[in-house]
Amino acid sequence: MRYLPRRVAEEAKPAPAEEKPKEKKRRWPRRLAIGLAVTLVGVGGVWYGIHNIPGFGPALADGVRAVLGPSVVAWIEDTAYGIADDINVWRHKDDAPQTFWEVPASAQASSSAEAPVALPVASASAQAPANPSATWFPPARFEPPFPGVATPADGVWLELPEGRRGDDPPLLVKGIVHPDKKRPFAAVAVVAMDLTRINLRLIAGTTEPHSEKISLAERPGLIPAADHADLIAVFNGGFKALHGQYGMMLDGKIFLPPRDIACTVALYRDGTLRIRTWPNVSSTQSDMVAYRQTPPCLVEQGSLNDKLTESTKNWGATVSGETVIRRSAIGIDASGKTMFYALGEAVTAQSLAKAMQAVGAVDAAQLDVNYAYPRF
Repeated sequence: MRYLPRRVAEEAKPAPAEEKPKEKKRRWPRRLAIGLAVTLVGVGGVWYGIHNIPGFGPALADGVRAVLGPSVVAWIEDTAYGIADDINVWRHKDDAPQTFWEVPASAQASSSAEAPVALPVASASAQAPANPSATWFPPARFEPPFPGVATPADGVWLELPEGRRGDDPPLLVKGIVHPDKKRPFAAVAVVAMDLTRINLRLIAGTTEPHSEKISLAERPGLIPAADHADLIAVFNGGFKALHGQYGMMLDGKIFLPPRDIACTVALYRDGTLRIRTWPNVSSTQSDMVAYRQTPPCLVEQGSLNDKLTESTKNWGATVSGETVIRRSAIGIDASGKTMFYALGEAVTAQSLAKAMQAVGAVDAAQLDVNYAYPRF
């Protein structure tokens, strides 16, 4: 009888507790693998949504910005685009630059850019007739900034059919520039427009740039129906008010006041266009029908902005000017008669500026950036 309590005590002893930690240790690799897979799927889904679902990217950025603040979004964007650029450089380091469209042999064989109208504009069917009264359009063939990454299409202007009537010369021509010798996949598509035969107008967005003074009823965000019959093209404007508070005026209504540091795209009553830093055009404000400001000028009076070589956020508001992303720009030639719109893929502010300078823009301003906004 005296051994019974001992046996009961021995039988009642709990099993060694050493197995549970081992089970937990064995679970960690599985949990880590599941977490990694979920992260990869989530990141991939977000990346797909940004590039394929209209409005997804801006809505996501605005939501995160509202919760975590602009600095967090800036870090995420810089990091994500930096990783994407590293991957692209690794994947495409040995690839030939892309041409994007066919260039007729006759256009490739055209003479160099010294002649005022060296390049007859080419289409798939025939060459456009020369315009003896216009020495400014189409623009002269331009020299690619980096021949090592140029394609047969670089420097060549090709006809766009929009707006052309009968045998008249084209109103729009397109060209391609590869402005980054380290990134052969970086390209800027440029559309040149004859300002003597088109009328450039500014339309305010339905909510941007945000203004406390202009009601939503005064900004439908639509091109007037009366202009639809003669409409040739539409392209994006500048940043949201949050990203720089850059000025805008339309028909005497000031949405945001002008900033001295900003590049100003100014439209005048006589139909002319000027693109300059605000102090250089402020004295002509009474003659303007509209202006839209952007980050500091990329090119002004033929020279690249000195700050383009610095690490600065001036050309991205929340992202750096060195961030490799999609960017857009507007420019004007020395005569003031040819306007350029540019959309660059995988470019920095500096390489976009070099592209604008190469095609003949003596003054140029960056418009909006990121995947969602630049459109032509």
